Parts: sequence; C-alpha cells; structure tokens
Amino acid sequence: MSPRAGPRSERAERDEGMTRETMLAVGVGEILWDRLPGGDEIGGAPFNVVSHLARLGYPAAYLTAVGQDPLGDAAVAQMVSRRIATTLVGRVAGVPTGLAEVTVGAGGSPVFALRRPAAFEQWGSADSVVERVTAMRPQFVVYGTLAQLGPGARAGLARITQSCAGAVRLYDVNLRPGWWAADVVAELIGLASVVKLSDSEARELAPVLGVTWGAPEAFCRDLAARHGLRGVAVTAGPDAACLLLDGDFALAPPPAAEVEDAVGAGDAFAAGLLDAIGQGLGAAAALRRANALGTLVASRRGAQPPWTEAELARLQDQPPPPG
Repeated sequence: MSPRAGPRSERAERDEGMTRETMLAVGVGEILWDRLPGGDEIGGAPFNVVSHLARLGYPAAYLTAVGQDPLGDAAVAQMVSRRIATTLVGRVAGVPTGLAEVTVGAGGSPVFALRRPAAFEQWGSADSVVERVTAMRPQFVVYGTLAQLGPGARAGLARITQSCAGAVRLYDVNLRPGWWAADVVAELIGLASVVKLSDSEARELAPVLGVTWGAPEAFCRDLAARHGLRGVAVTAGPDAACLLLDGDFALAPPPAAEVEDAVGAGDAFAAGLLDAIGQGLGAAAALRRANALGTLVASRRGAQPPWTEAELARLQDQPPPPG
C-alpha cells in the first residue's frame, strides 16, 4: 500500500492564513455531457465538485481528456467559463468526448447510461502529467471511479496522490452499472484520505471492503480504521447523511426543500464537504454545509445550476426538519 498522510500532515499543508483564493483544487477523471430531457449539460462527478469549488472562489484545474470533436471543444469552453484551468486537458484523436444519456426517475433520482469508448478514459498518466500536478501543490485532489478503471490510470493517480500526500484526497465513489469493480474501488479508497459514498453504495460495497453496513457510525468508523481514512461521508437522499471527520461523528438530515432533480446533488455535497474541511470546520458544521449545498443543487434543474453563497448560507442556517 502506498504511503499515507494522516490528518495532521493534511492540516499542516494548509498554512495559517490561507484563504479559498489560495487553495487549489485539482480534479482527476471524467468529463462528459449529460444528455438530459431538457438538453445537454456538462458533467462528470469530479468535474462537478471542482466547478462548485470554483464558484466558491477556489482556484481549480481539471486533469481529463476530451475528443477532437465539437463536444470536446464545447467541454473545454465550459471549463473556461467556470474559471477552471484547462492546461491539464488532453485531446484524443479517434475517440469521442464522453456522453451519458440521463433519465430522471421517481423522486428526481437520475439514471445514467454512459457511452463507451470515451475520451476521458485516456486522461493521461505520464510522468510529465504527474510532475505538472505536483508542481501546482494542490490542497485538494478529487477523483471518482469512471476514469480510473484502467490499471495505467490508477497507477498515474497513485503517483499523483503520493506526490500530493499533504492534500485532502477525496474519492467520490459514484458507481455506475458496468463501470466499476470491487477491487478497483478498494484500490481507489487506498489512495484517499476522505471517502464519500451513498447509502446504497455503502450497502453494496461493505462486504468487499471488510466492513458491515448497519449502524452508520459503526460503518464509518470501521471503514476509516481499516483504510486509514481521515473522513467518511455517507449520503442518503432526503434522509439523514452522516460524516466521520477527524474522529468526530455527525448525523443530520438535509434541509427541507422541494427537489427539482437530484442530478449532481451528491457532487455538490462533496464540494460543500471539501469547502468545510478547507475552512477548518468540525464534523457537525461540515455536514451542515455539505447537506445545504447538496440540497440547493437538488432544488434546481441540472448538476450545476446557478447559485450564490448567500443562498447557501440561508439554507445552511435553516432549522432542521422535524424528526
């Protein structure tokens, strides 16, 4: 197993007085177009996370690949419009830019059908790329599962996480049918310091990760202890989410809101969690922020609807719904 950085080394990486504007977030993985009933929208779980962080004022960069096609051109333009640096984006000849057909089921839950091959699977893991990311000295490294299925990609990601061992390394599990394997997920957890997953993912993965899904706190503590994690977050849609962070546990429902669609709500939760960690918040306050941003995005159409920090603050300060 690769060398790991614990909570102390991660916190030490953040110098006193650092602000959002000086804390770089680097995403590694998929970028694709979500083909929704209302039209195409740019997406990809790690991309959505860093896009929300950029909206909060963090500098951001994204390591991925797109095709040499109009959708690839449009994806790069979307990154630029969101103030996400594109210097780490590769262009792949003969392979299309990622695309997912998305339908929205009962309760606003999205169903994804991803097309393959996709350019993001060839995001590039050469030593030169690793060196460029390392030189950036990111405070956050965010990745998911879809773009890490190839052993070369995972080897490249391992070199990045090792060279950025002082960063908060968040693995947003985000499973899609046909696009994951249990041994891959276990390997990716081994590169992380914080893992975020849904309750259904936790239930499915628990046996292969050597833990038991049941009581949320016991699951989080067992997973953290077995895999050397600083944080574990489990979302549950409209029900209570939970967070173990630096040994403290919190459980709280999201704020009450009418769900427009849940596409990208989990990614927004992950962004809120990283923002809270970056600001030095404890487990309870971090969970409130993550829940609030996830709910704010779910209350609007699409994975990256416009929102303001004032709206986020109001939702975060809203009293919890009656239990």
